[in-house]
Amino acid sequence: MDYSLTVIILILSLFTFFIPAISRKLASRLWRLVYLLPLILSILLAPFIGWDIGNLGVYIAALLIMGELFADKQKLKDLLSGAAVVCVLVSLVYMSISPMYHRAQYLKDFEEAFATMKEHYVLTEEKGIDWDALYEKYRPQFAEAEKEQDEYLCNVSWTKFALEFYDGHVSYSVADEDANNELYARLYGNDYGLSMLRLSDGRFAAVNVEGCVNSYTVSNPGEDYGFALDYMSETAEEDRLQLKNAGLRNGSIITAWNGRPVEEAYSRIEAYMSSFPDRRNEEFYLPVYAAGTGGDSVEISFINDQGQESTVTAKALGPYSPRLLNTIETLDKGMNISNLDWRMVDEKTALFRIDSMAYDMESYNGDDYSEMTKELRVMLDALNECGAERLIMDLRMNSGGSPFMVGAVAALFAPEGEHVISYNARINEKEVRFERGADGKYIKGEPTTYTGENLWAGRDIIVLVNAETVSAGDMMTYLMAQYPNVTVMGFTGSNSSCQAVSSIPVGTGSLSYSAVPDLDENSVPIIDTFPDHKSRVPVDHFIPFTEEALGKIFDEGEDYVLEYAINYR
Repeated sequence: MDYSLTVIILILSLFTFFIPAISRKLASRLWRLVYLLPLILSILLAPFIGWDIGNLGVYIAALLIMGELFADKQKLKDLLSGAAVVCVLVSLVYMSISPMYHRAQYLKDFEEAFATMKEHYVLTEEKGIDWDALYEKYRPQFAEAEKEQDEYLCNVSWTKFALEFYDGHVSYSVADEDANNELYARLYGNDYGLSMLRLSDGRFAAVNVEGCVNSYTVSNPGEDYGFALDYMSETAEEDRLQLKNAGLRNGSIITAWNGRPVEEAYSRIEAYMSSFPDRRNEEFYLPVYAAGTGGDSVEISFINDQGQESTVTAKALGPYSPRLLNTIETLDKGMNISNLDWRMVDEKTALFRIDSMAYDMESYNGDDYSEMTKELRVMLDALNECGAERLIMDLRMNSGGSPFMVGAVAALFAPEGEHVISYNARINEKEVRFERGADGKYIKGEPTTYTGENLWAGRDIIVLVNAETVSAGDMMTYLMAQYPNVTVMGFTGSNSSCQAVSSIPVGTGSLSYSAVPDLDENSVPIIDTFPDHKSRVPVDHFIPFTEEALGKIFDEGEDYVLEYAINYR
């Protein structure tokens, strides 16, 4: 913040106390125009240093001093001068205590958060984290952000730093909505009017093409993506059907991106919106992100309806992030019914939706889910009355929640007897850390258990997951996969992140990280991936992403994954 105007007006306000004494020694009265000087300076300088609420006292002071031109009595002049000084001092105090008037300390935030995370992140050894290398890589970026007071560079650096851990629980959230919109608009590339996905046979196909039925459109982005309108190109409306007019549609096979194989665009992807701990999940979504890479325009080669290769030069319509988000949501969304709700999807198959491991605030803050289990037993009785022989548990986009709720739900379906969710790690209270043994593993503590009731004995259960099935959703998948009558399936596996979370506030937002280990019987953290980035949550069947799947999802707006599960035998 520039304090120059404030200081100048304060000096002039104090000087006005001496003007009457000086005036008696001067013959000319033109000097009295000095009372106008604060107002003139405010008008001239404010456009350069910014009109700001913090300088309101300064502007009022300038008007008060001008008023002394018309005051005849000395007491009134002194009163106006005193009021002007007070107004300026109020502005100075306000600006000195308000964070918005200080240089952002991006480097200090990084140093402190980095030190905290280095000390308390619980998967350092398991994931092979090289803290020195991370420090050397990111410290210069935060130093540059602080030097230039570049909030965008700071937010980008935090976003990329979080992705280094391949941990769904390491993420950065931007505090300011406008700053977050700018981050999304600039970081994920340009919208050329399409997304891409790779078919199971290896070919790349266009999806969510501008102008196609059910596709995202730049001219009406909707409430969730409304910020995109602020970043649209001037010619977006006239260019938006450029791909459709060239014959490119949902399902068109993309043969080249800017004259090169599509895979080469992967190296130009700057960041993901969320972490992909499992390499297979990452590979599935890479083409979606690649569709935002390029400059002001990009050459897209594709197979047209005549079976010939054609190329169109697509201009950037605006930021790609809204179409990117819409594509992922279209792929990943689960059944649109309430959490813990159910319905029959055919004569013999029921669907049970769990989009988060949360029942109510009272139970979420404790471990008593008895009321929930009563409701779920009523549900299972109703399914029995409907003649249901199969159950589809829809965990797609499950955002996580309470591990105690996981156990309470799993208990209804687990084989009879006691089962372990996980073990805690022993804490060295003196050193405030989780202890490791001589073998480098955490020392196992007490287990969290549940007792199976086997209320769906002899009948099949299909669990639907995707890369946004995370945290307690991962844990639910992990437990259900152990039961003999369960089949886990999806285009991808679940996220593969499960340790308990803590967060660190920084000036621009907050950084979350895995802070409390959940261990298996071998003292190894459950679920999370190791340096090989291979999921340890079983997936029994990967659903092929075919042209039929693409058409059902993006052209017809149908839930292909659910339909596939219903027909799966």
